[in-house]
Amino acid sequence: MDSLRLNRQQYLVAVTVAIACFLPPFIGEATNIALPSLISDLQLPMSMFGWILTVYLLTSTVFLIPAARYADKISKKVFFTIGVLLLGLGSLGIGLATTGEMVLVMRAVEGVGNALMFGTAIALVTSVVNAELRGTAIGIAMTGVFLGQLAGPLLAGALTDVYGWQMVYLILVPIALLSFVLAVPFIPRDAPTDKMPYDWVGAVLFILGMTLGLYGFSKMPDVLALVLLVCGLLLLGIFFWYEMRAANPLIPVQIILKNRRFTFNNSANLLYYVAIYAMGSLVSMYMTHAWNFSALDRALVVTTQGLILVLFTIVTGKFYDHLLPRWLILSGVGMAVVGGAAAYLLGVPSADPVWLLAAVIAASIAAFGCGSIVLAVIDRMVKNAPPRYATTTGLFIIALGMVLLLTCGAEQSVWTMIAVQALFGVGIAIFVTPNSTAIMNAVSEQEYGMASGTLSTTRMLGMAVSIGMMTVLTNLFLGAGVQMGPEYVEEFLVMMHATVLAAIVVLVIAMILSWTADSRTS
Repeated sequence: MDSLRLNRQQYLVAVTVAIACFLPPFIGEATNIALPSLISDLQLPMSMFGWILTVYLLTSTVFLIPAARYADKISKKVFFTIGVLLLGLGSLGIGLATTGEMVLVMRAVEGVGNALMFGTAIALVTSVVNAELRGTAIGIAMTGVFLGQLAGPLLAGALTDVYGWQMVYLILVPIALLSFVLAVPFIPRDAPTDKMPYDWVGAVLFILGMTLGLYGFSKMPDVLALVLLVCGLLLLGIFFWYEMRAANPLIPVQIILKNRRFTFNNSANLLYYVAIYAMGSLVSMYMTHAWNFSALDRALVVTTQGLILVLFTIVTGKFYDHLLPRWLILSGVGMAVVGGAAAYLLGVPSADPVWLLAAVIAASIAAFGCGSIVLAVIDRMVKNAPPRYATTTGLFIIALGMVLLLTCGAEQSVWTMIAVQALFGVGIAIFVTPNSTAIMNAVSEQEYGMASGTLSTTRMLGMAVSIGMMTVLTNLFLGAGVQMGPEYVEEFLVMMHATVLAAIVVLVIAMILSWTADSRTS
């Protein structure tokens, strides 16, 4: 197994997809940092804060599966390249926007682009790599996701402070063009895998049901919102009833219900995003209003998570393929000691950017070492460890980060927040790649498009529900029309702790699903 390597074309495909996968997480993380400046500069009401976040998630979620399934009939490569171009166009439009309405329209364009690109990205990688190296290839592709999470807050903080929020979006245009230029020659044209008639009825029911349901949930606890939510859920119920009887369903419900690994791992993926996604916005607002951190200061703290993800994701991919080197435990111990010693020598925490950067690097080295020890020990103790050992461990580590976040109050506790981000980074890296690979390996080649689209849909749906949960709790504890200020810090902390507690409960359920996904043959 140690001699197995990806060939040149497989590397090129994985890297091209990784560059494209950089865009959506960068957009998400950078928006968390740039949005306060955007709203202030365009003189938009605070109600636009939630709308600008929601419209992107809404369009991404409702179009993912319909687009991925239609790509099976045309070409995944074509849909992937169109999606990349739409992401670039939407980012250009936001960077040039002069009104809130234009921002919303361009965010919707970005959302559709994300649906087309992400709905086919993992399927393209999976289709060119044999099963024994699939974890390594998907690990490379997912590195693009985590590079976006790393660069998003850091670049957004620096660009917003120096050049303005517009540059945060304009910088994405050449990156989108690069991915497009690489995709055209290097990603092989795939043949259609679905020659049956397209399920237009199912697509319409799915889009309407998801739109009404997510929109209604995001506006809770308003009475009209409850009506819309119920209507959306009814339409989705009709959708699943119709899909069970359709000749060529948009989602093969009966197959999915019989495929335990696919269903349980996707459910764990959904709940993971429900728990974790809103934490980015929540932590950014917390450091802004409770600690008075600048955009760059906030970005540096959050960079801890992204840096660990970039460094550690390929290691988790090799863990899935059982290709971890034998020296990993010793190197992990060394990095944990070096990182811990550096953190100790840094001494009293400070908001100075130089100190923050040094602290982030020290914490990332220590966390990488600890994560390496965890994976290496599992790999040595459990022969051919199934995915659930990694996925459940990752979720548990994220939950530890949530518990630590509960200790944060109005006083600055920079080391605590850096530790929270480090735990999030290690946990996410250990969970995401094995979980994604397990989902793709649970289906046949003819179902790759559906599986890739479902994987991305659970991701986007989880994100939307996560933002919705935070919005509902914000309305309950702060009120919909509140302008955040120092006088509301205590109320905000109550809301944040309520959100974190809800996230911990969700993570526990995700752990149970993830562990039981492989408990019997699917």
